[in-house]
Amino acid sequence: MNLKLFRTTAFRLSLIYALTFSLIAATAMGFIYLTAKKELMNQTDARLQLEANILIAQYRANDIDSLFKSLQQKQEDKRTSFFIYVLVHHDQKDITTGFIPEYTTADGSQSFATLPMGSLLKGDAKHETDPVRVLLTQLPDGYQLLVARDLNDQQKVLKKIFSAVVLTILITLILALLVGMFFGQQVLRRIEKVRLAAGEIINGDLSRRMPVNRRNNEFDQLSRTINSMLQRLEQLMHGMHNVTDNLAHDLRKPLNRMRNRLEVTLLENRDCDTYQEAIAETIEDTEELIKTFNALLSITRAESGERRQDWTDVDLTQLIEQMGELYEAAAEEADISFNAQSEEGLELCGNKQLLAQAVTNLLDNAMKFTPAGGRVTLTAKRYGDKIDITVADTGPGIPEAEKEHIFERFVRLDTARSTPGSGLGLSLVKAVAQLHQAEVIVTPENPGVAITLRFNMEK
Repeated sequence: MNLKLFRTTAFRLSLIYALTFSLIAATAMGFIYLTAKKELMNQTDARLQLEANILIAQYRANDIDSLFKSLQQKQEDKRTSFFIYVLVHHDQKDITTGFIPEYTTADGSQSFATLPMGSLLKGDAKHETDPVRVLLTQLPDGYQLLVARDLNDQQKVLKKIFSAVVLTILITLILALLVGMFFGQQVLRRIEKVRLAAGEIINGDLSRRMPVNRRNNEFDQLSRTINSMLQRLEQLMHGMHNVTDNLAHDLRKPLNRMRNRLEVTLLENRDCDTYQEAIAETIEDTEELIKTFNALLSITRAESGERRQDWTDVDLTQLIEQMGELYEAAAEEADISFNAQSEEGLELCGNKQLLAQAVTNLLDNAMKFTPAGGRVTLTAKRYGDKIDITVADTGPGIPEAEKEHIFERFVRLDTARSTPGSGLGLSLVKAVAQLHQAEVIVTPENPGVAITLRFNMEK
């Protein structure tokens, strides 16, 4: 047998439970045994007392000779063979000699004791040591009446009860140990599966998951928690690889452009204005790179939950009004109809700076892709226990096949290739929404698209 089984917590707990239950069962069975023994003895004493009382009543009603005859008849009667009768005067034989009573009646005339058969009957060597229950009564005129009963049958019953008690305790202990071994083996198998899965994960297979059964026990709950963690880690690792690849690709162009510009400028002597122009363009490219890195840093902090300590009660009504005032002039300059509306009294616990950045990114995208003469709207409304912040535009919209990809980092649609940007705006929106446990809903419109941040106020 695998020695690991005996070291499992399940087996040890089962062993403790088995020993505890066996001890309780032994105590209960012992109490039952002692109670049965006492009850049998009480019944025997009651039978002896009844038999003695009948004989005493006969003696009082007649005389001693009548009692002798009655006892002789009882000895010859097979129906009373389980009783032993002795009537003797103390001058002939004092039965009380060597008689140690277990208890005596209040008047002192009757005493009970348990004696070996040989002390009452001589010549029966086979049954000399058999126990008998004795009731000794002192009669007037010096006579002693002894009524006894063989306890062999009672002893047999008690032995059967004792054997049943011991057998029950042994069966209980063995069954408990077997159950402990069974559950310990089950735990070992489950742990072995987890160990194998963990080994594959360590070797680089992040798609591997811990096994989950339908029992929904503590192991399944732990496995689900670990699987959720692994799912999150896999997403983060996948996102990190994508970010690394995309970042290397997207940074190569501006860096090469800066390098080529500076090399061309240094090929020959230039006037001061040319140098200033080259430096200005290089600074502009550098600022775009800094914006890209800042956007990545904001996304990373939002996804990690680092900004939760900055949460306060945010007045969304005021925030929407401020956004409306900020973009109204830009929309008018671009010949775009802009409208911002919010219900009164909308509040949300969150990070005001990140929420404002998310709304700003949505409005920037809407303004960027809405043609002149188009329309952009910003609304905030309450629907039961939810608050929706929606930015809608009448631009080219988002193809259905691209809806799942627009929130990935550095992803830009074909219609956005000719416009400035890094492809990180909607990624930050998604990260801020996840930080606030909100949904991001993309709804196609004709024309354009509406993107909604839905916050659940019950959370």
